[in-house]
Amino acid sequence: MRLMNATIIANTEIGPGVHLIEMHAPLLAQAAQPGQYCMVRCCDPLATDPLIRRPFFVQSVRRGQAGQAGQCSLLVQVRGRGSSWLAGQLPGAVVDILGPMGQGWTIRPSSLNLLLVSEEGLIDGLTLLAQVAVEQELAVTLIAQSDHAASVYPPALLPPEVEYVIVTSDGSTGQQGNVVDAPADYLNWADAVYCNVSRETSQALYRRYERLRTRNFAQAMLLYPLVCGNGVCQTCPVETFSGQKLVCRDGPVFDLREMAR
Repeated sequence: MRLMNATIIANTEIGPGVHLIEMHAPLLAQAAQPGQYCMVRCCDPLATDPLIRRPFFVQSVRRGQAGQAGQCSLLVQVRGRGSSWLAGQLPGAVVDILGPMGQGWTIRPSSLNLLLVSEEGLIDGLTLLAQVAVEQELAVTLIAQSDHAASVYPPALLPPEVEYVIVTSDGSTGQQGNVVDAPADYLNWADAVYCNVSRETSQALYRRYERLRTRNFAQAMLLYPLVCGNGVCQTCPVETFSGQKLVCRDGPVFDLREMAR
């Protein structure tokens, strides 16, 4: 974890209130692992409001391409003062970042076929995992549920090798359905599952599919407000099967069996 400055290269609105912010941040690009997050100071250098940093997942990285080394991106969904400020920053602006932080996703050496599952607005915790898995020549299927077509994550932002299964609640694009039903056709193919869904959905998936109860087979991201990022404020303790954990420091990724049973 390091304190660093990142320079915004591009700020693109990819959906209503959703911005893809690309930055030159060599230290973060080199260090970030899938599922880790960073804490961004979302105000001008001399301002104090908002005082608390905001957490964002590292959405993608470019570590070694000629002319693009040291770039990474954040997916910013405008929800309040902090994210609104960040979404309004133009190329050339400098952002104060603390990171990377937390325990992210684990890809076991024996894994070949990865199934990724996300709910509305949560795909940013999985996109770097998809990128890294493809770079390791693993097969990746990503199931992403959205409420409607307007909120679907753009396929062009994913590696072309990823099989992208779009599920919408209203059936306006992709398959109509829900994220609990969608994995049924893929679980026999997958040898590892990664879920970025609500805890209630994680528990529903765990109850529904016996295969998800296999030891070291499924991981899930636990979504709690991350205030300080280092455990000092004690606002994110959660009970797991093996005892109390801090989401910001021990997570946000846990074995599904730890948090769902």
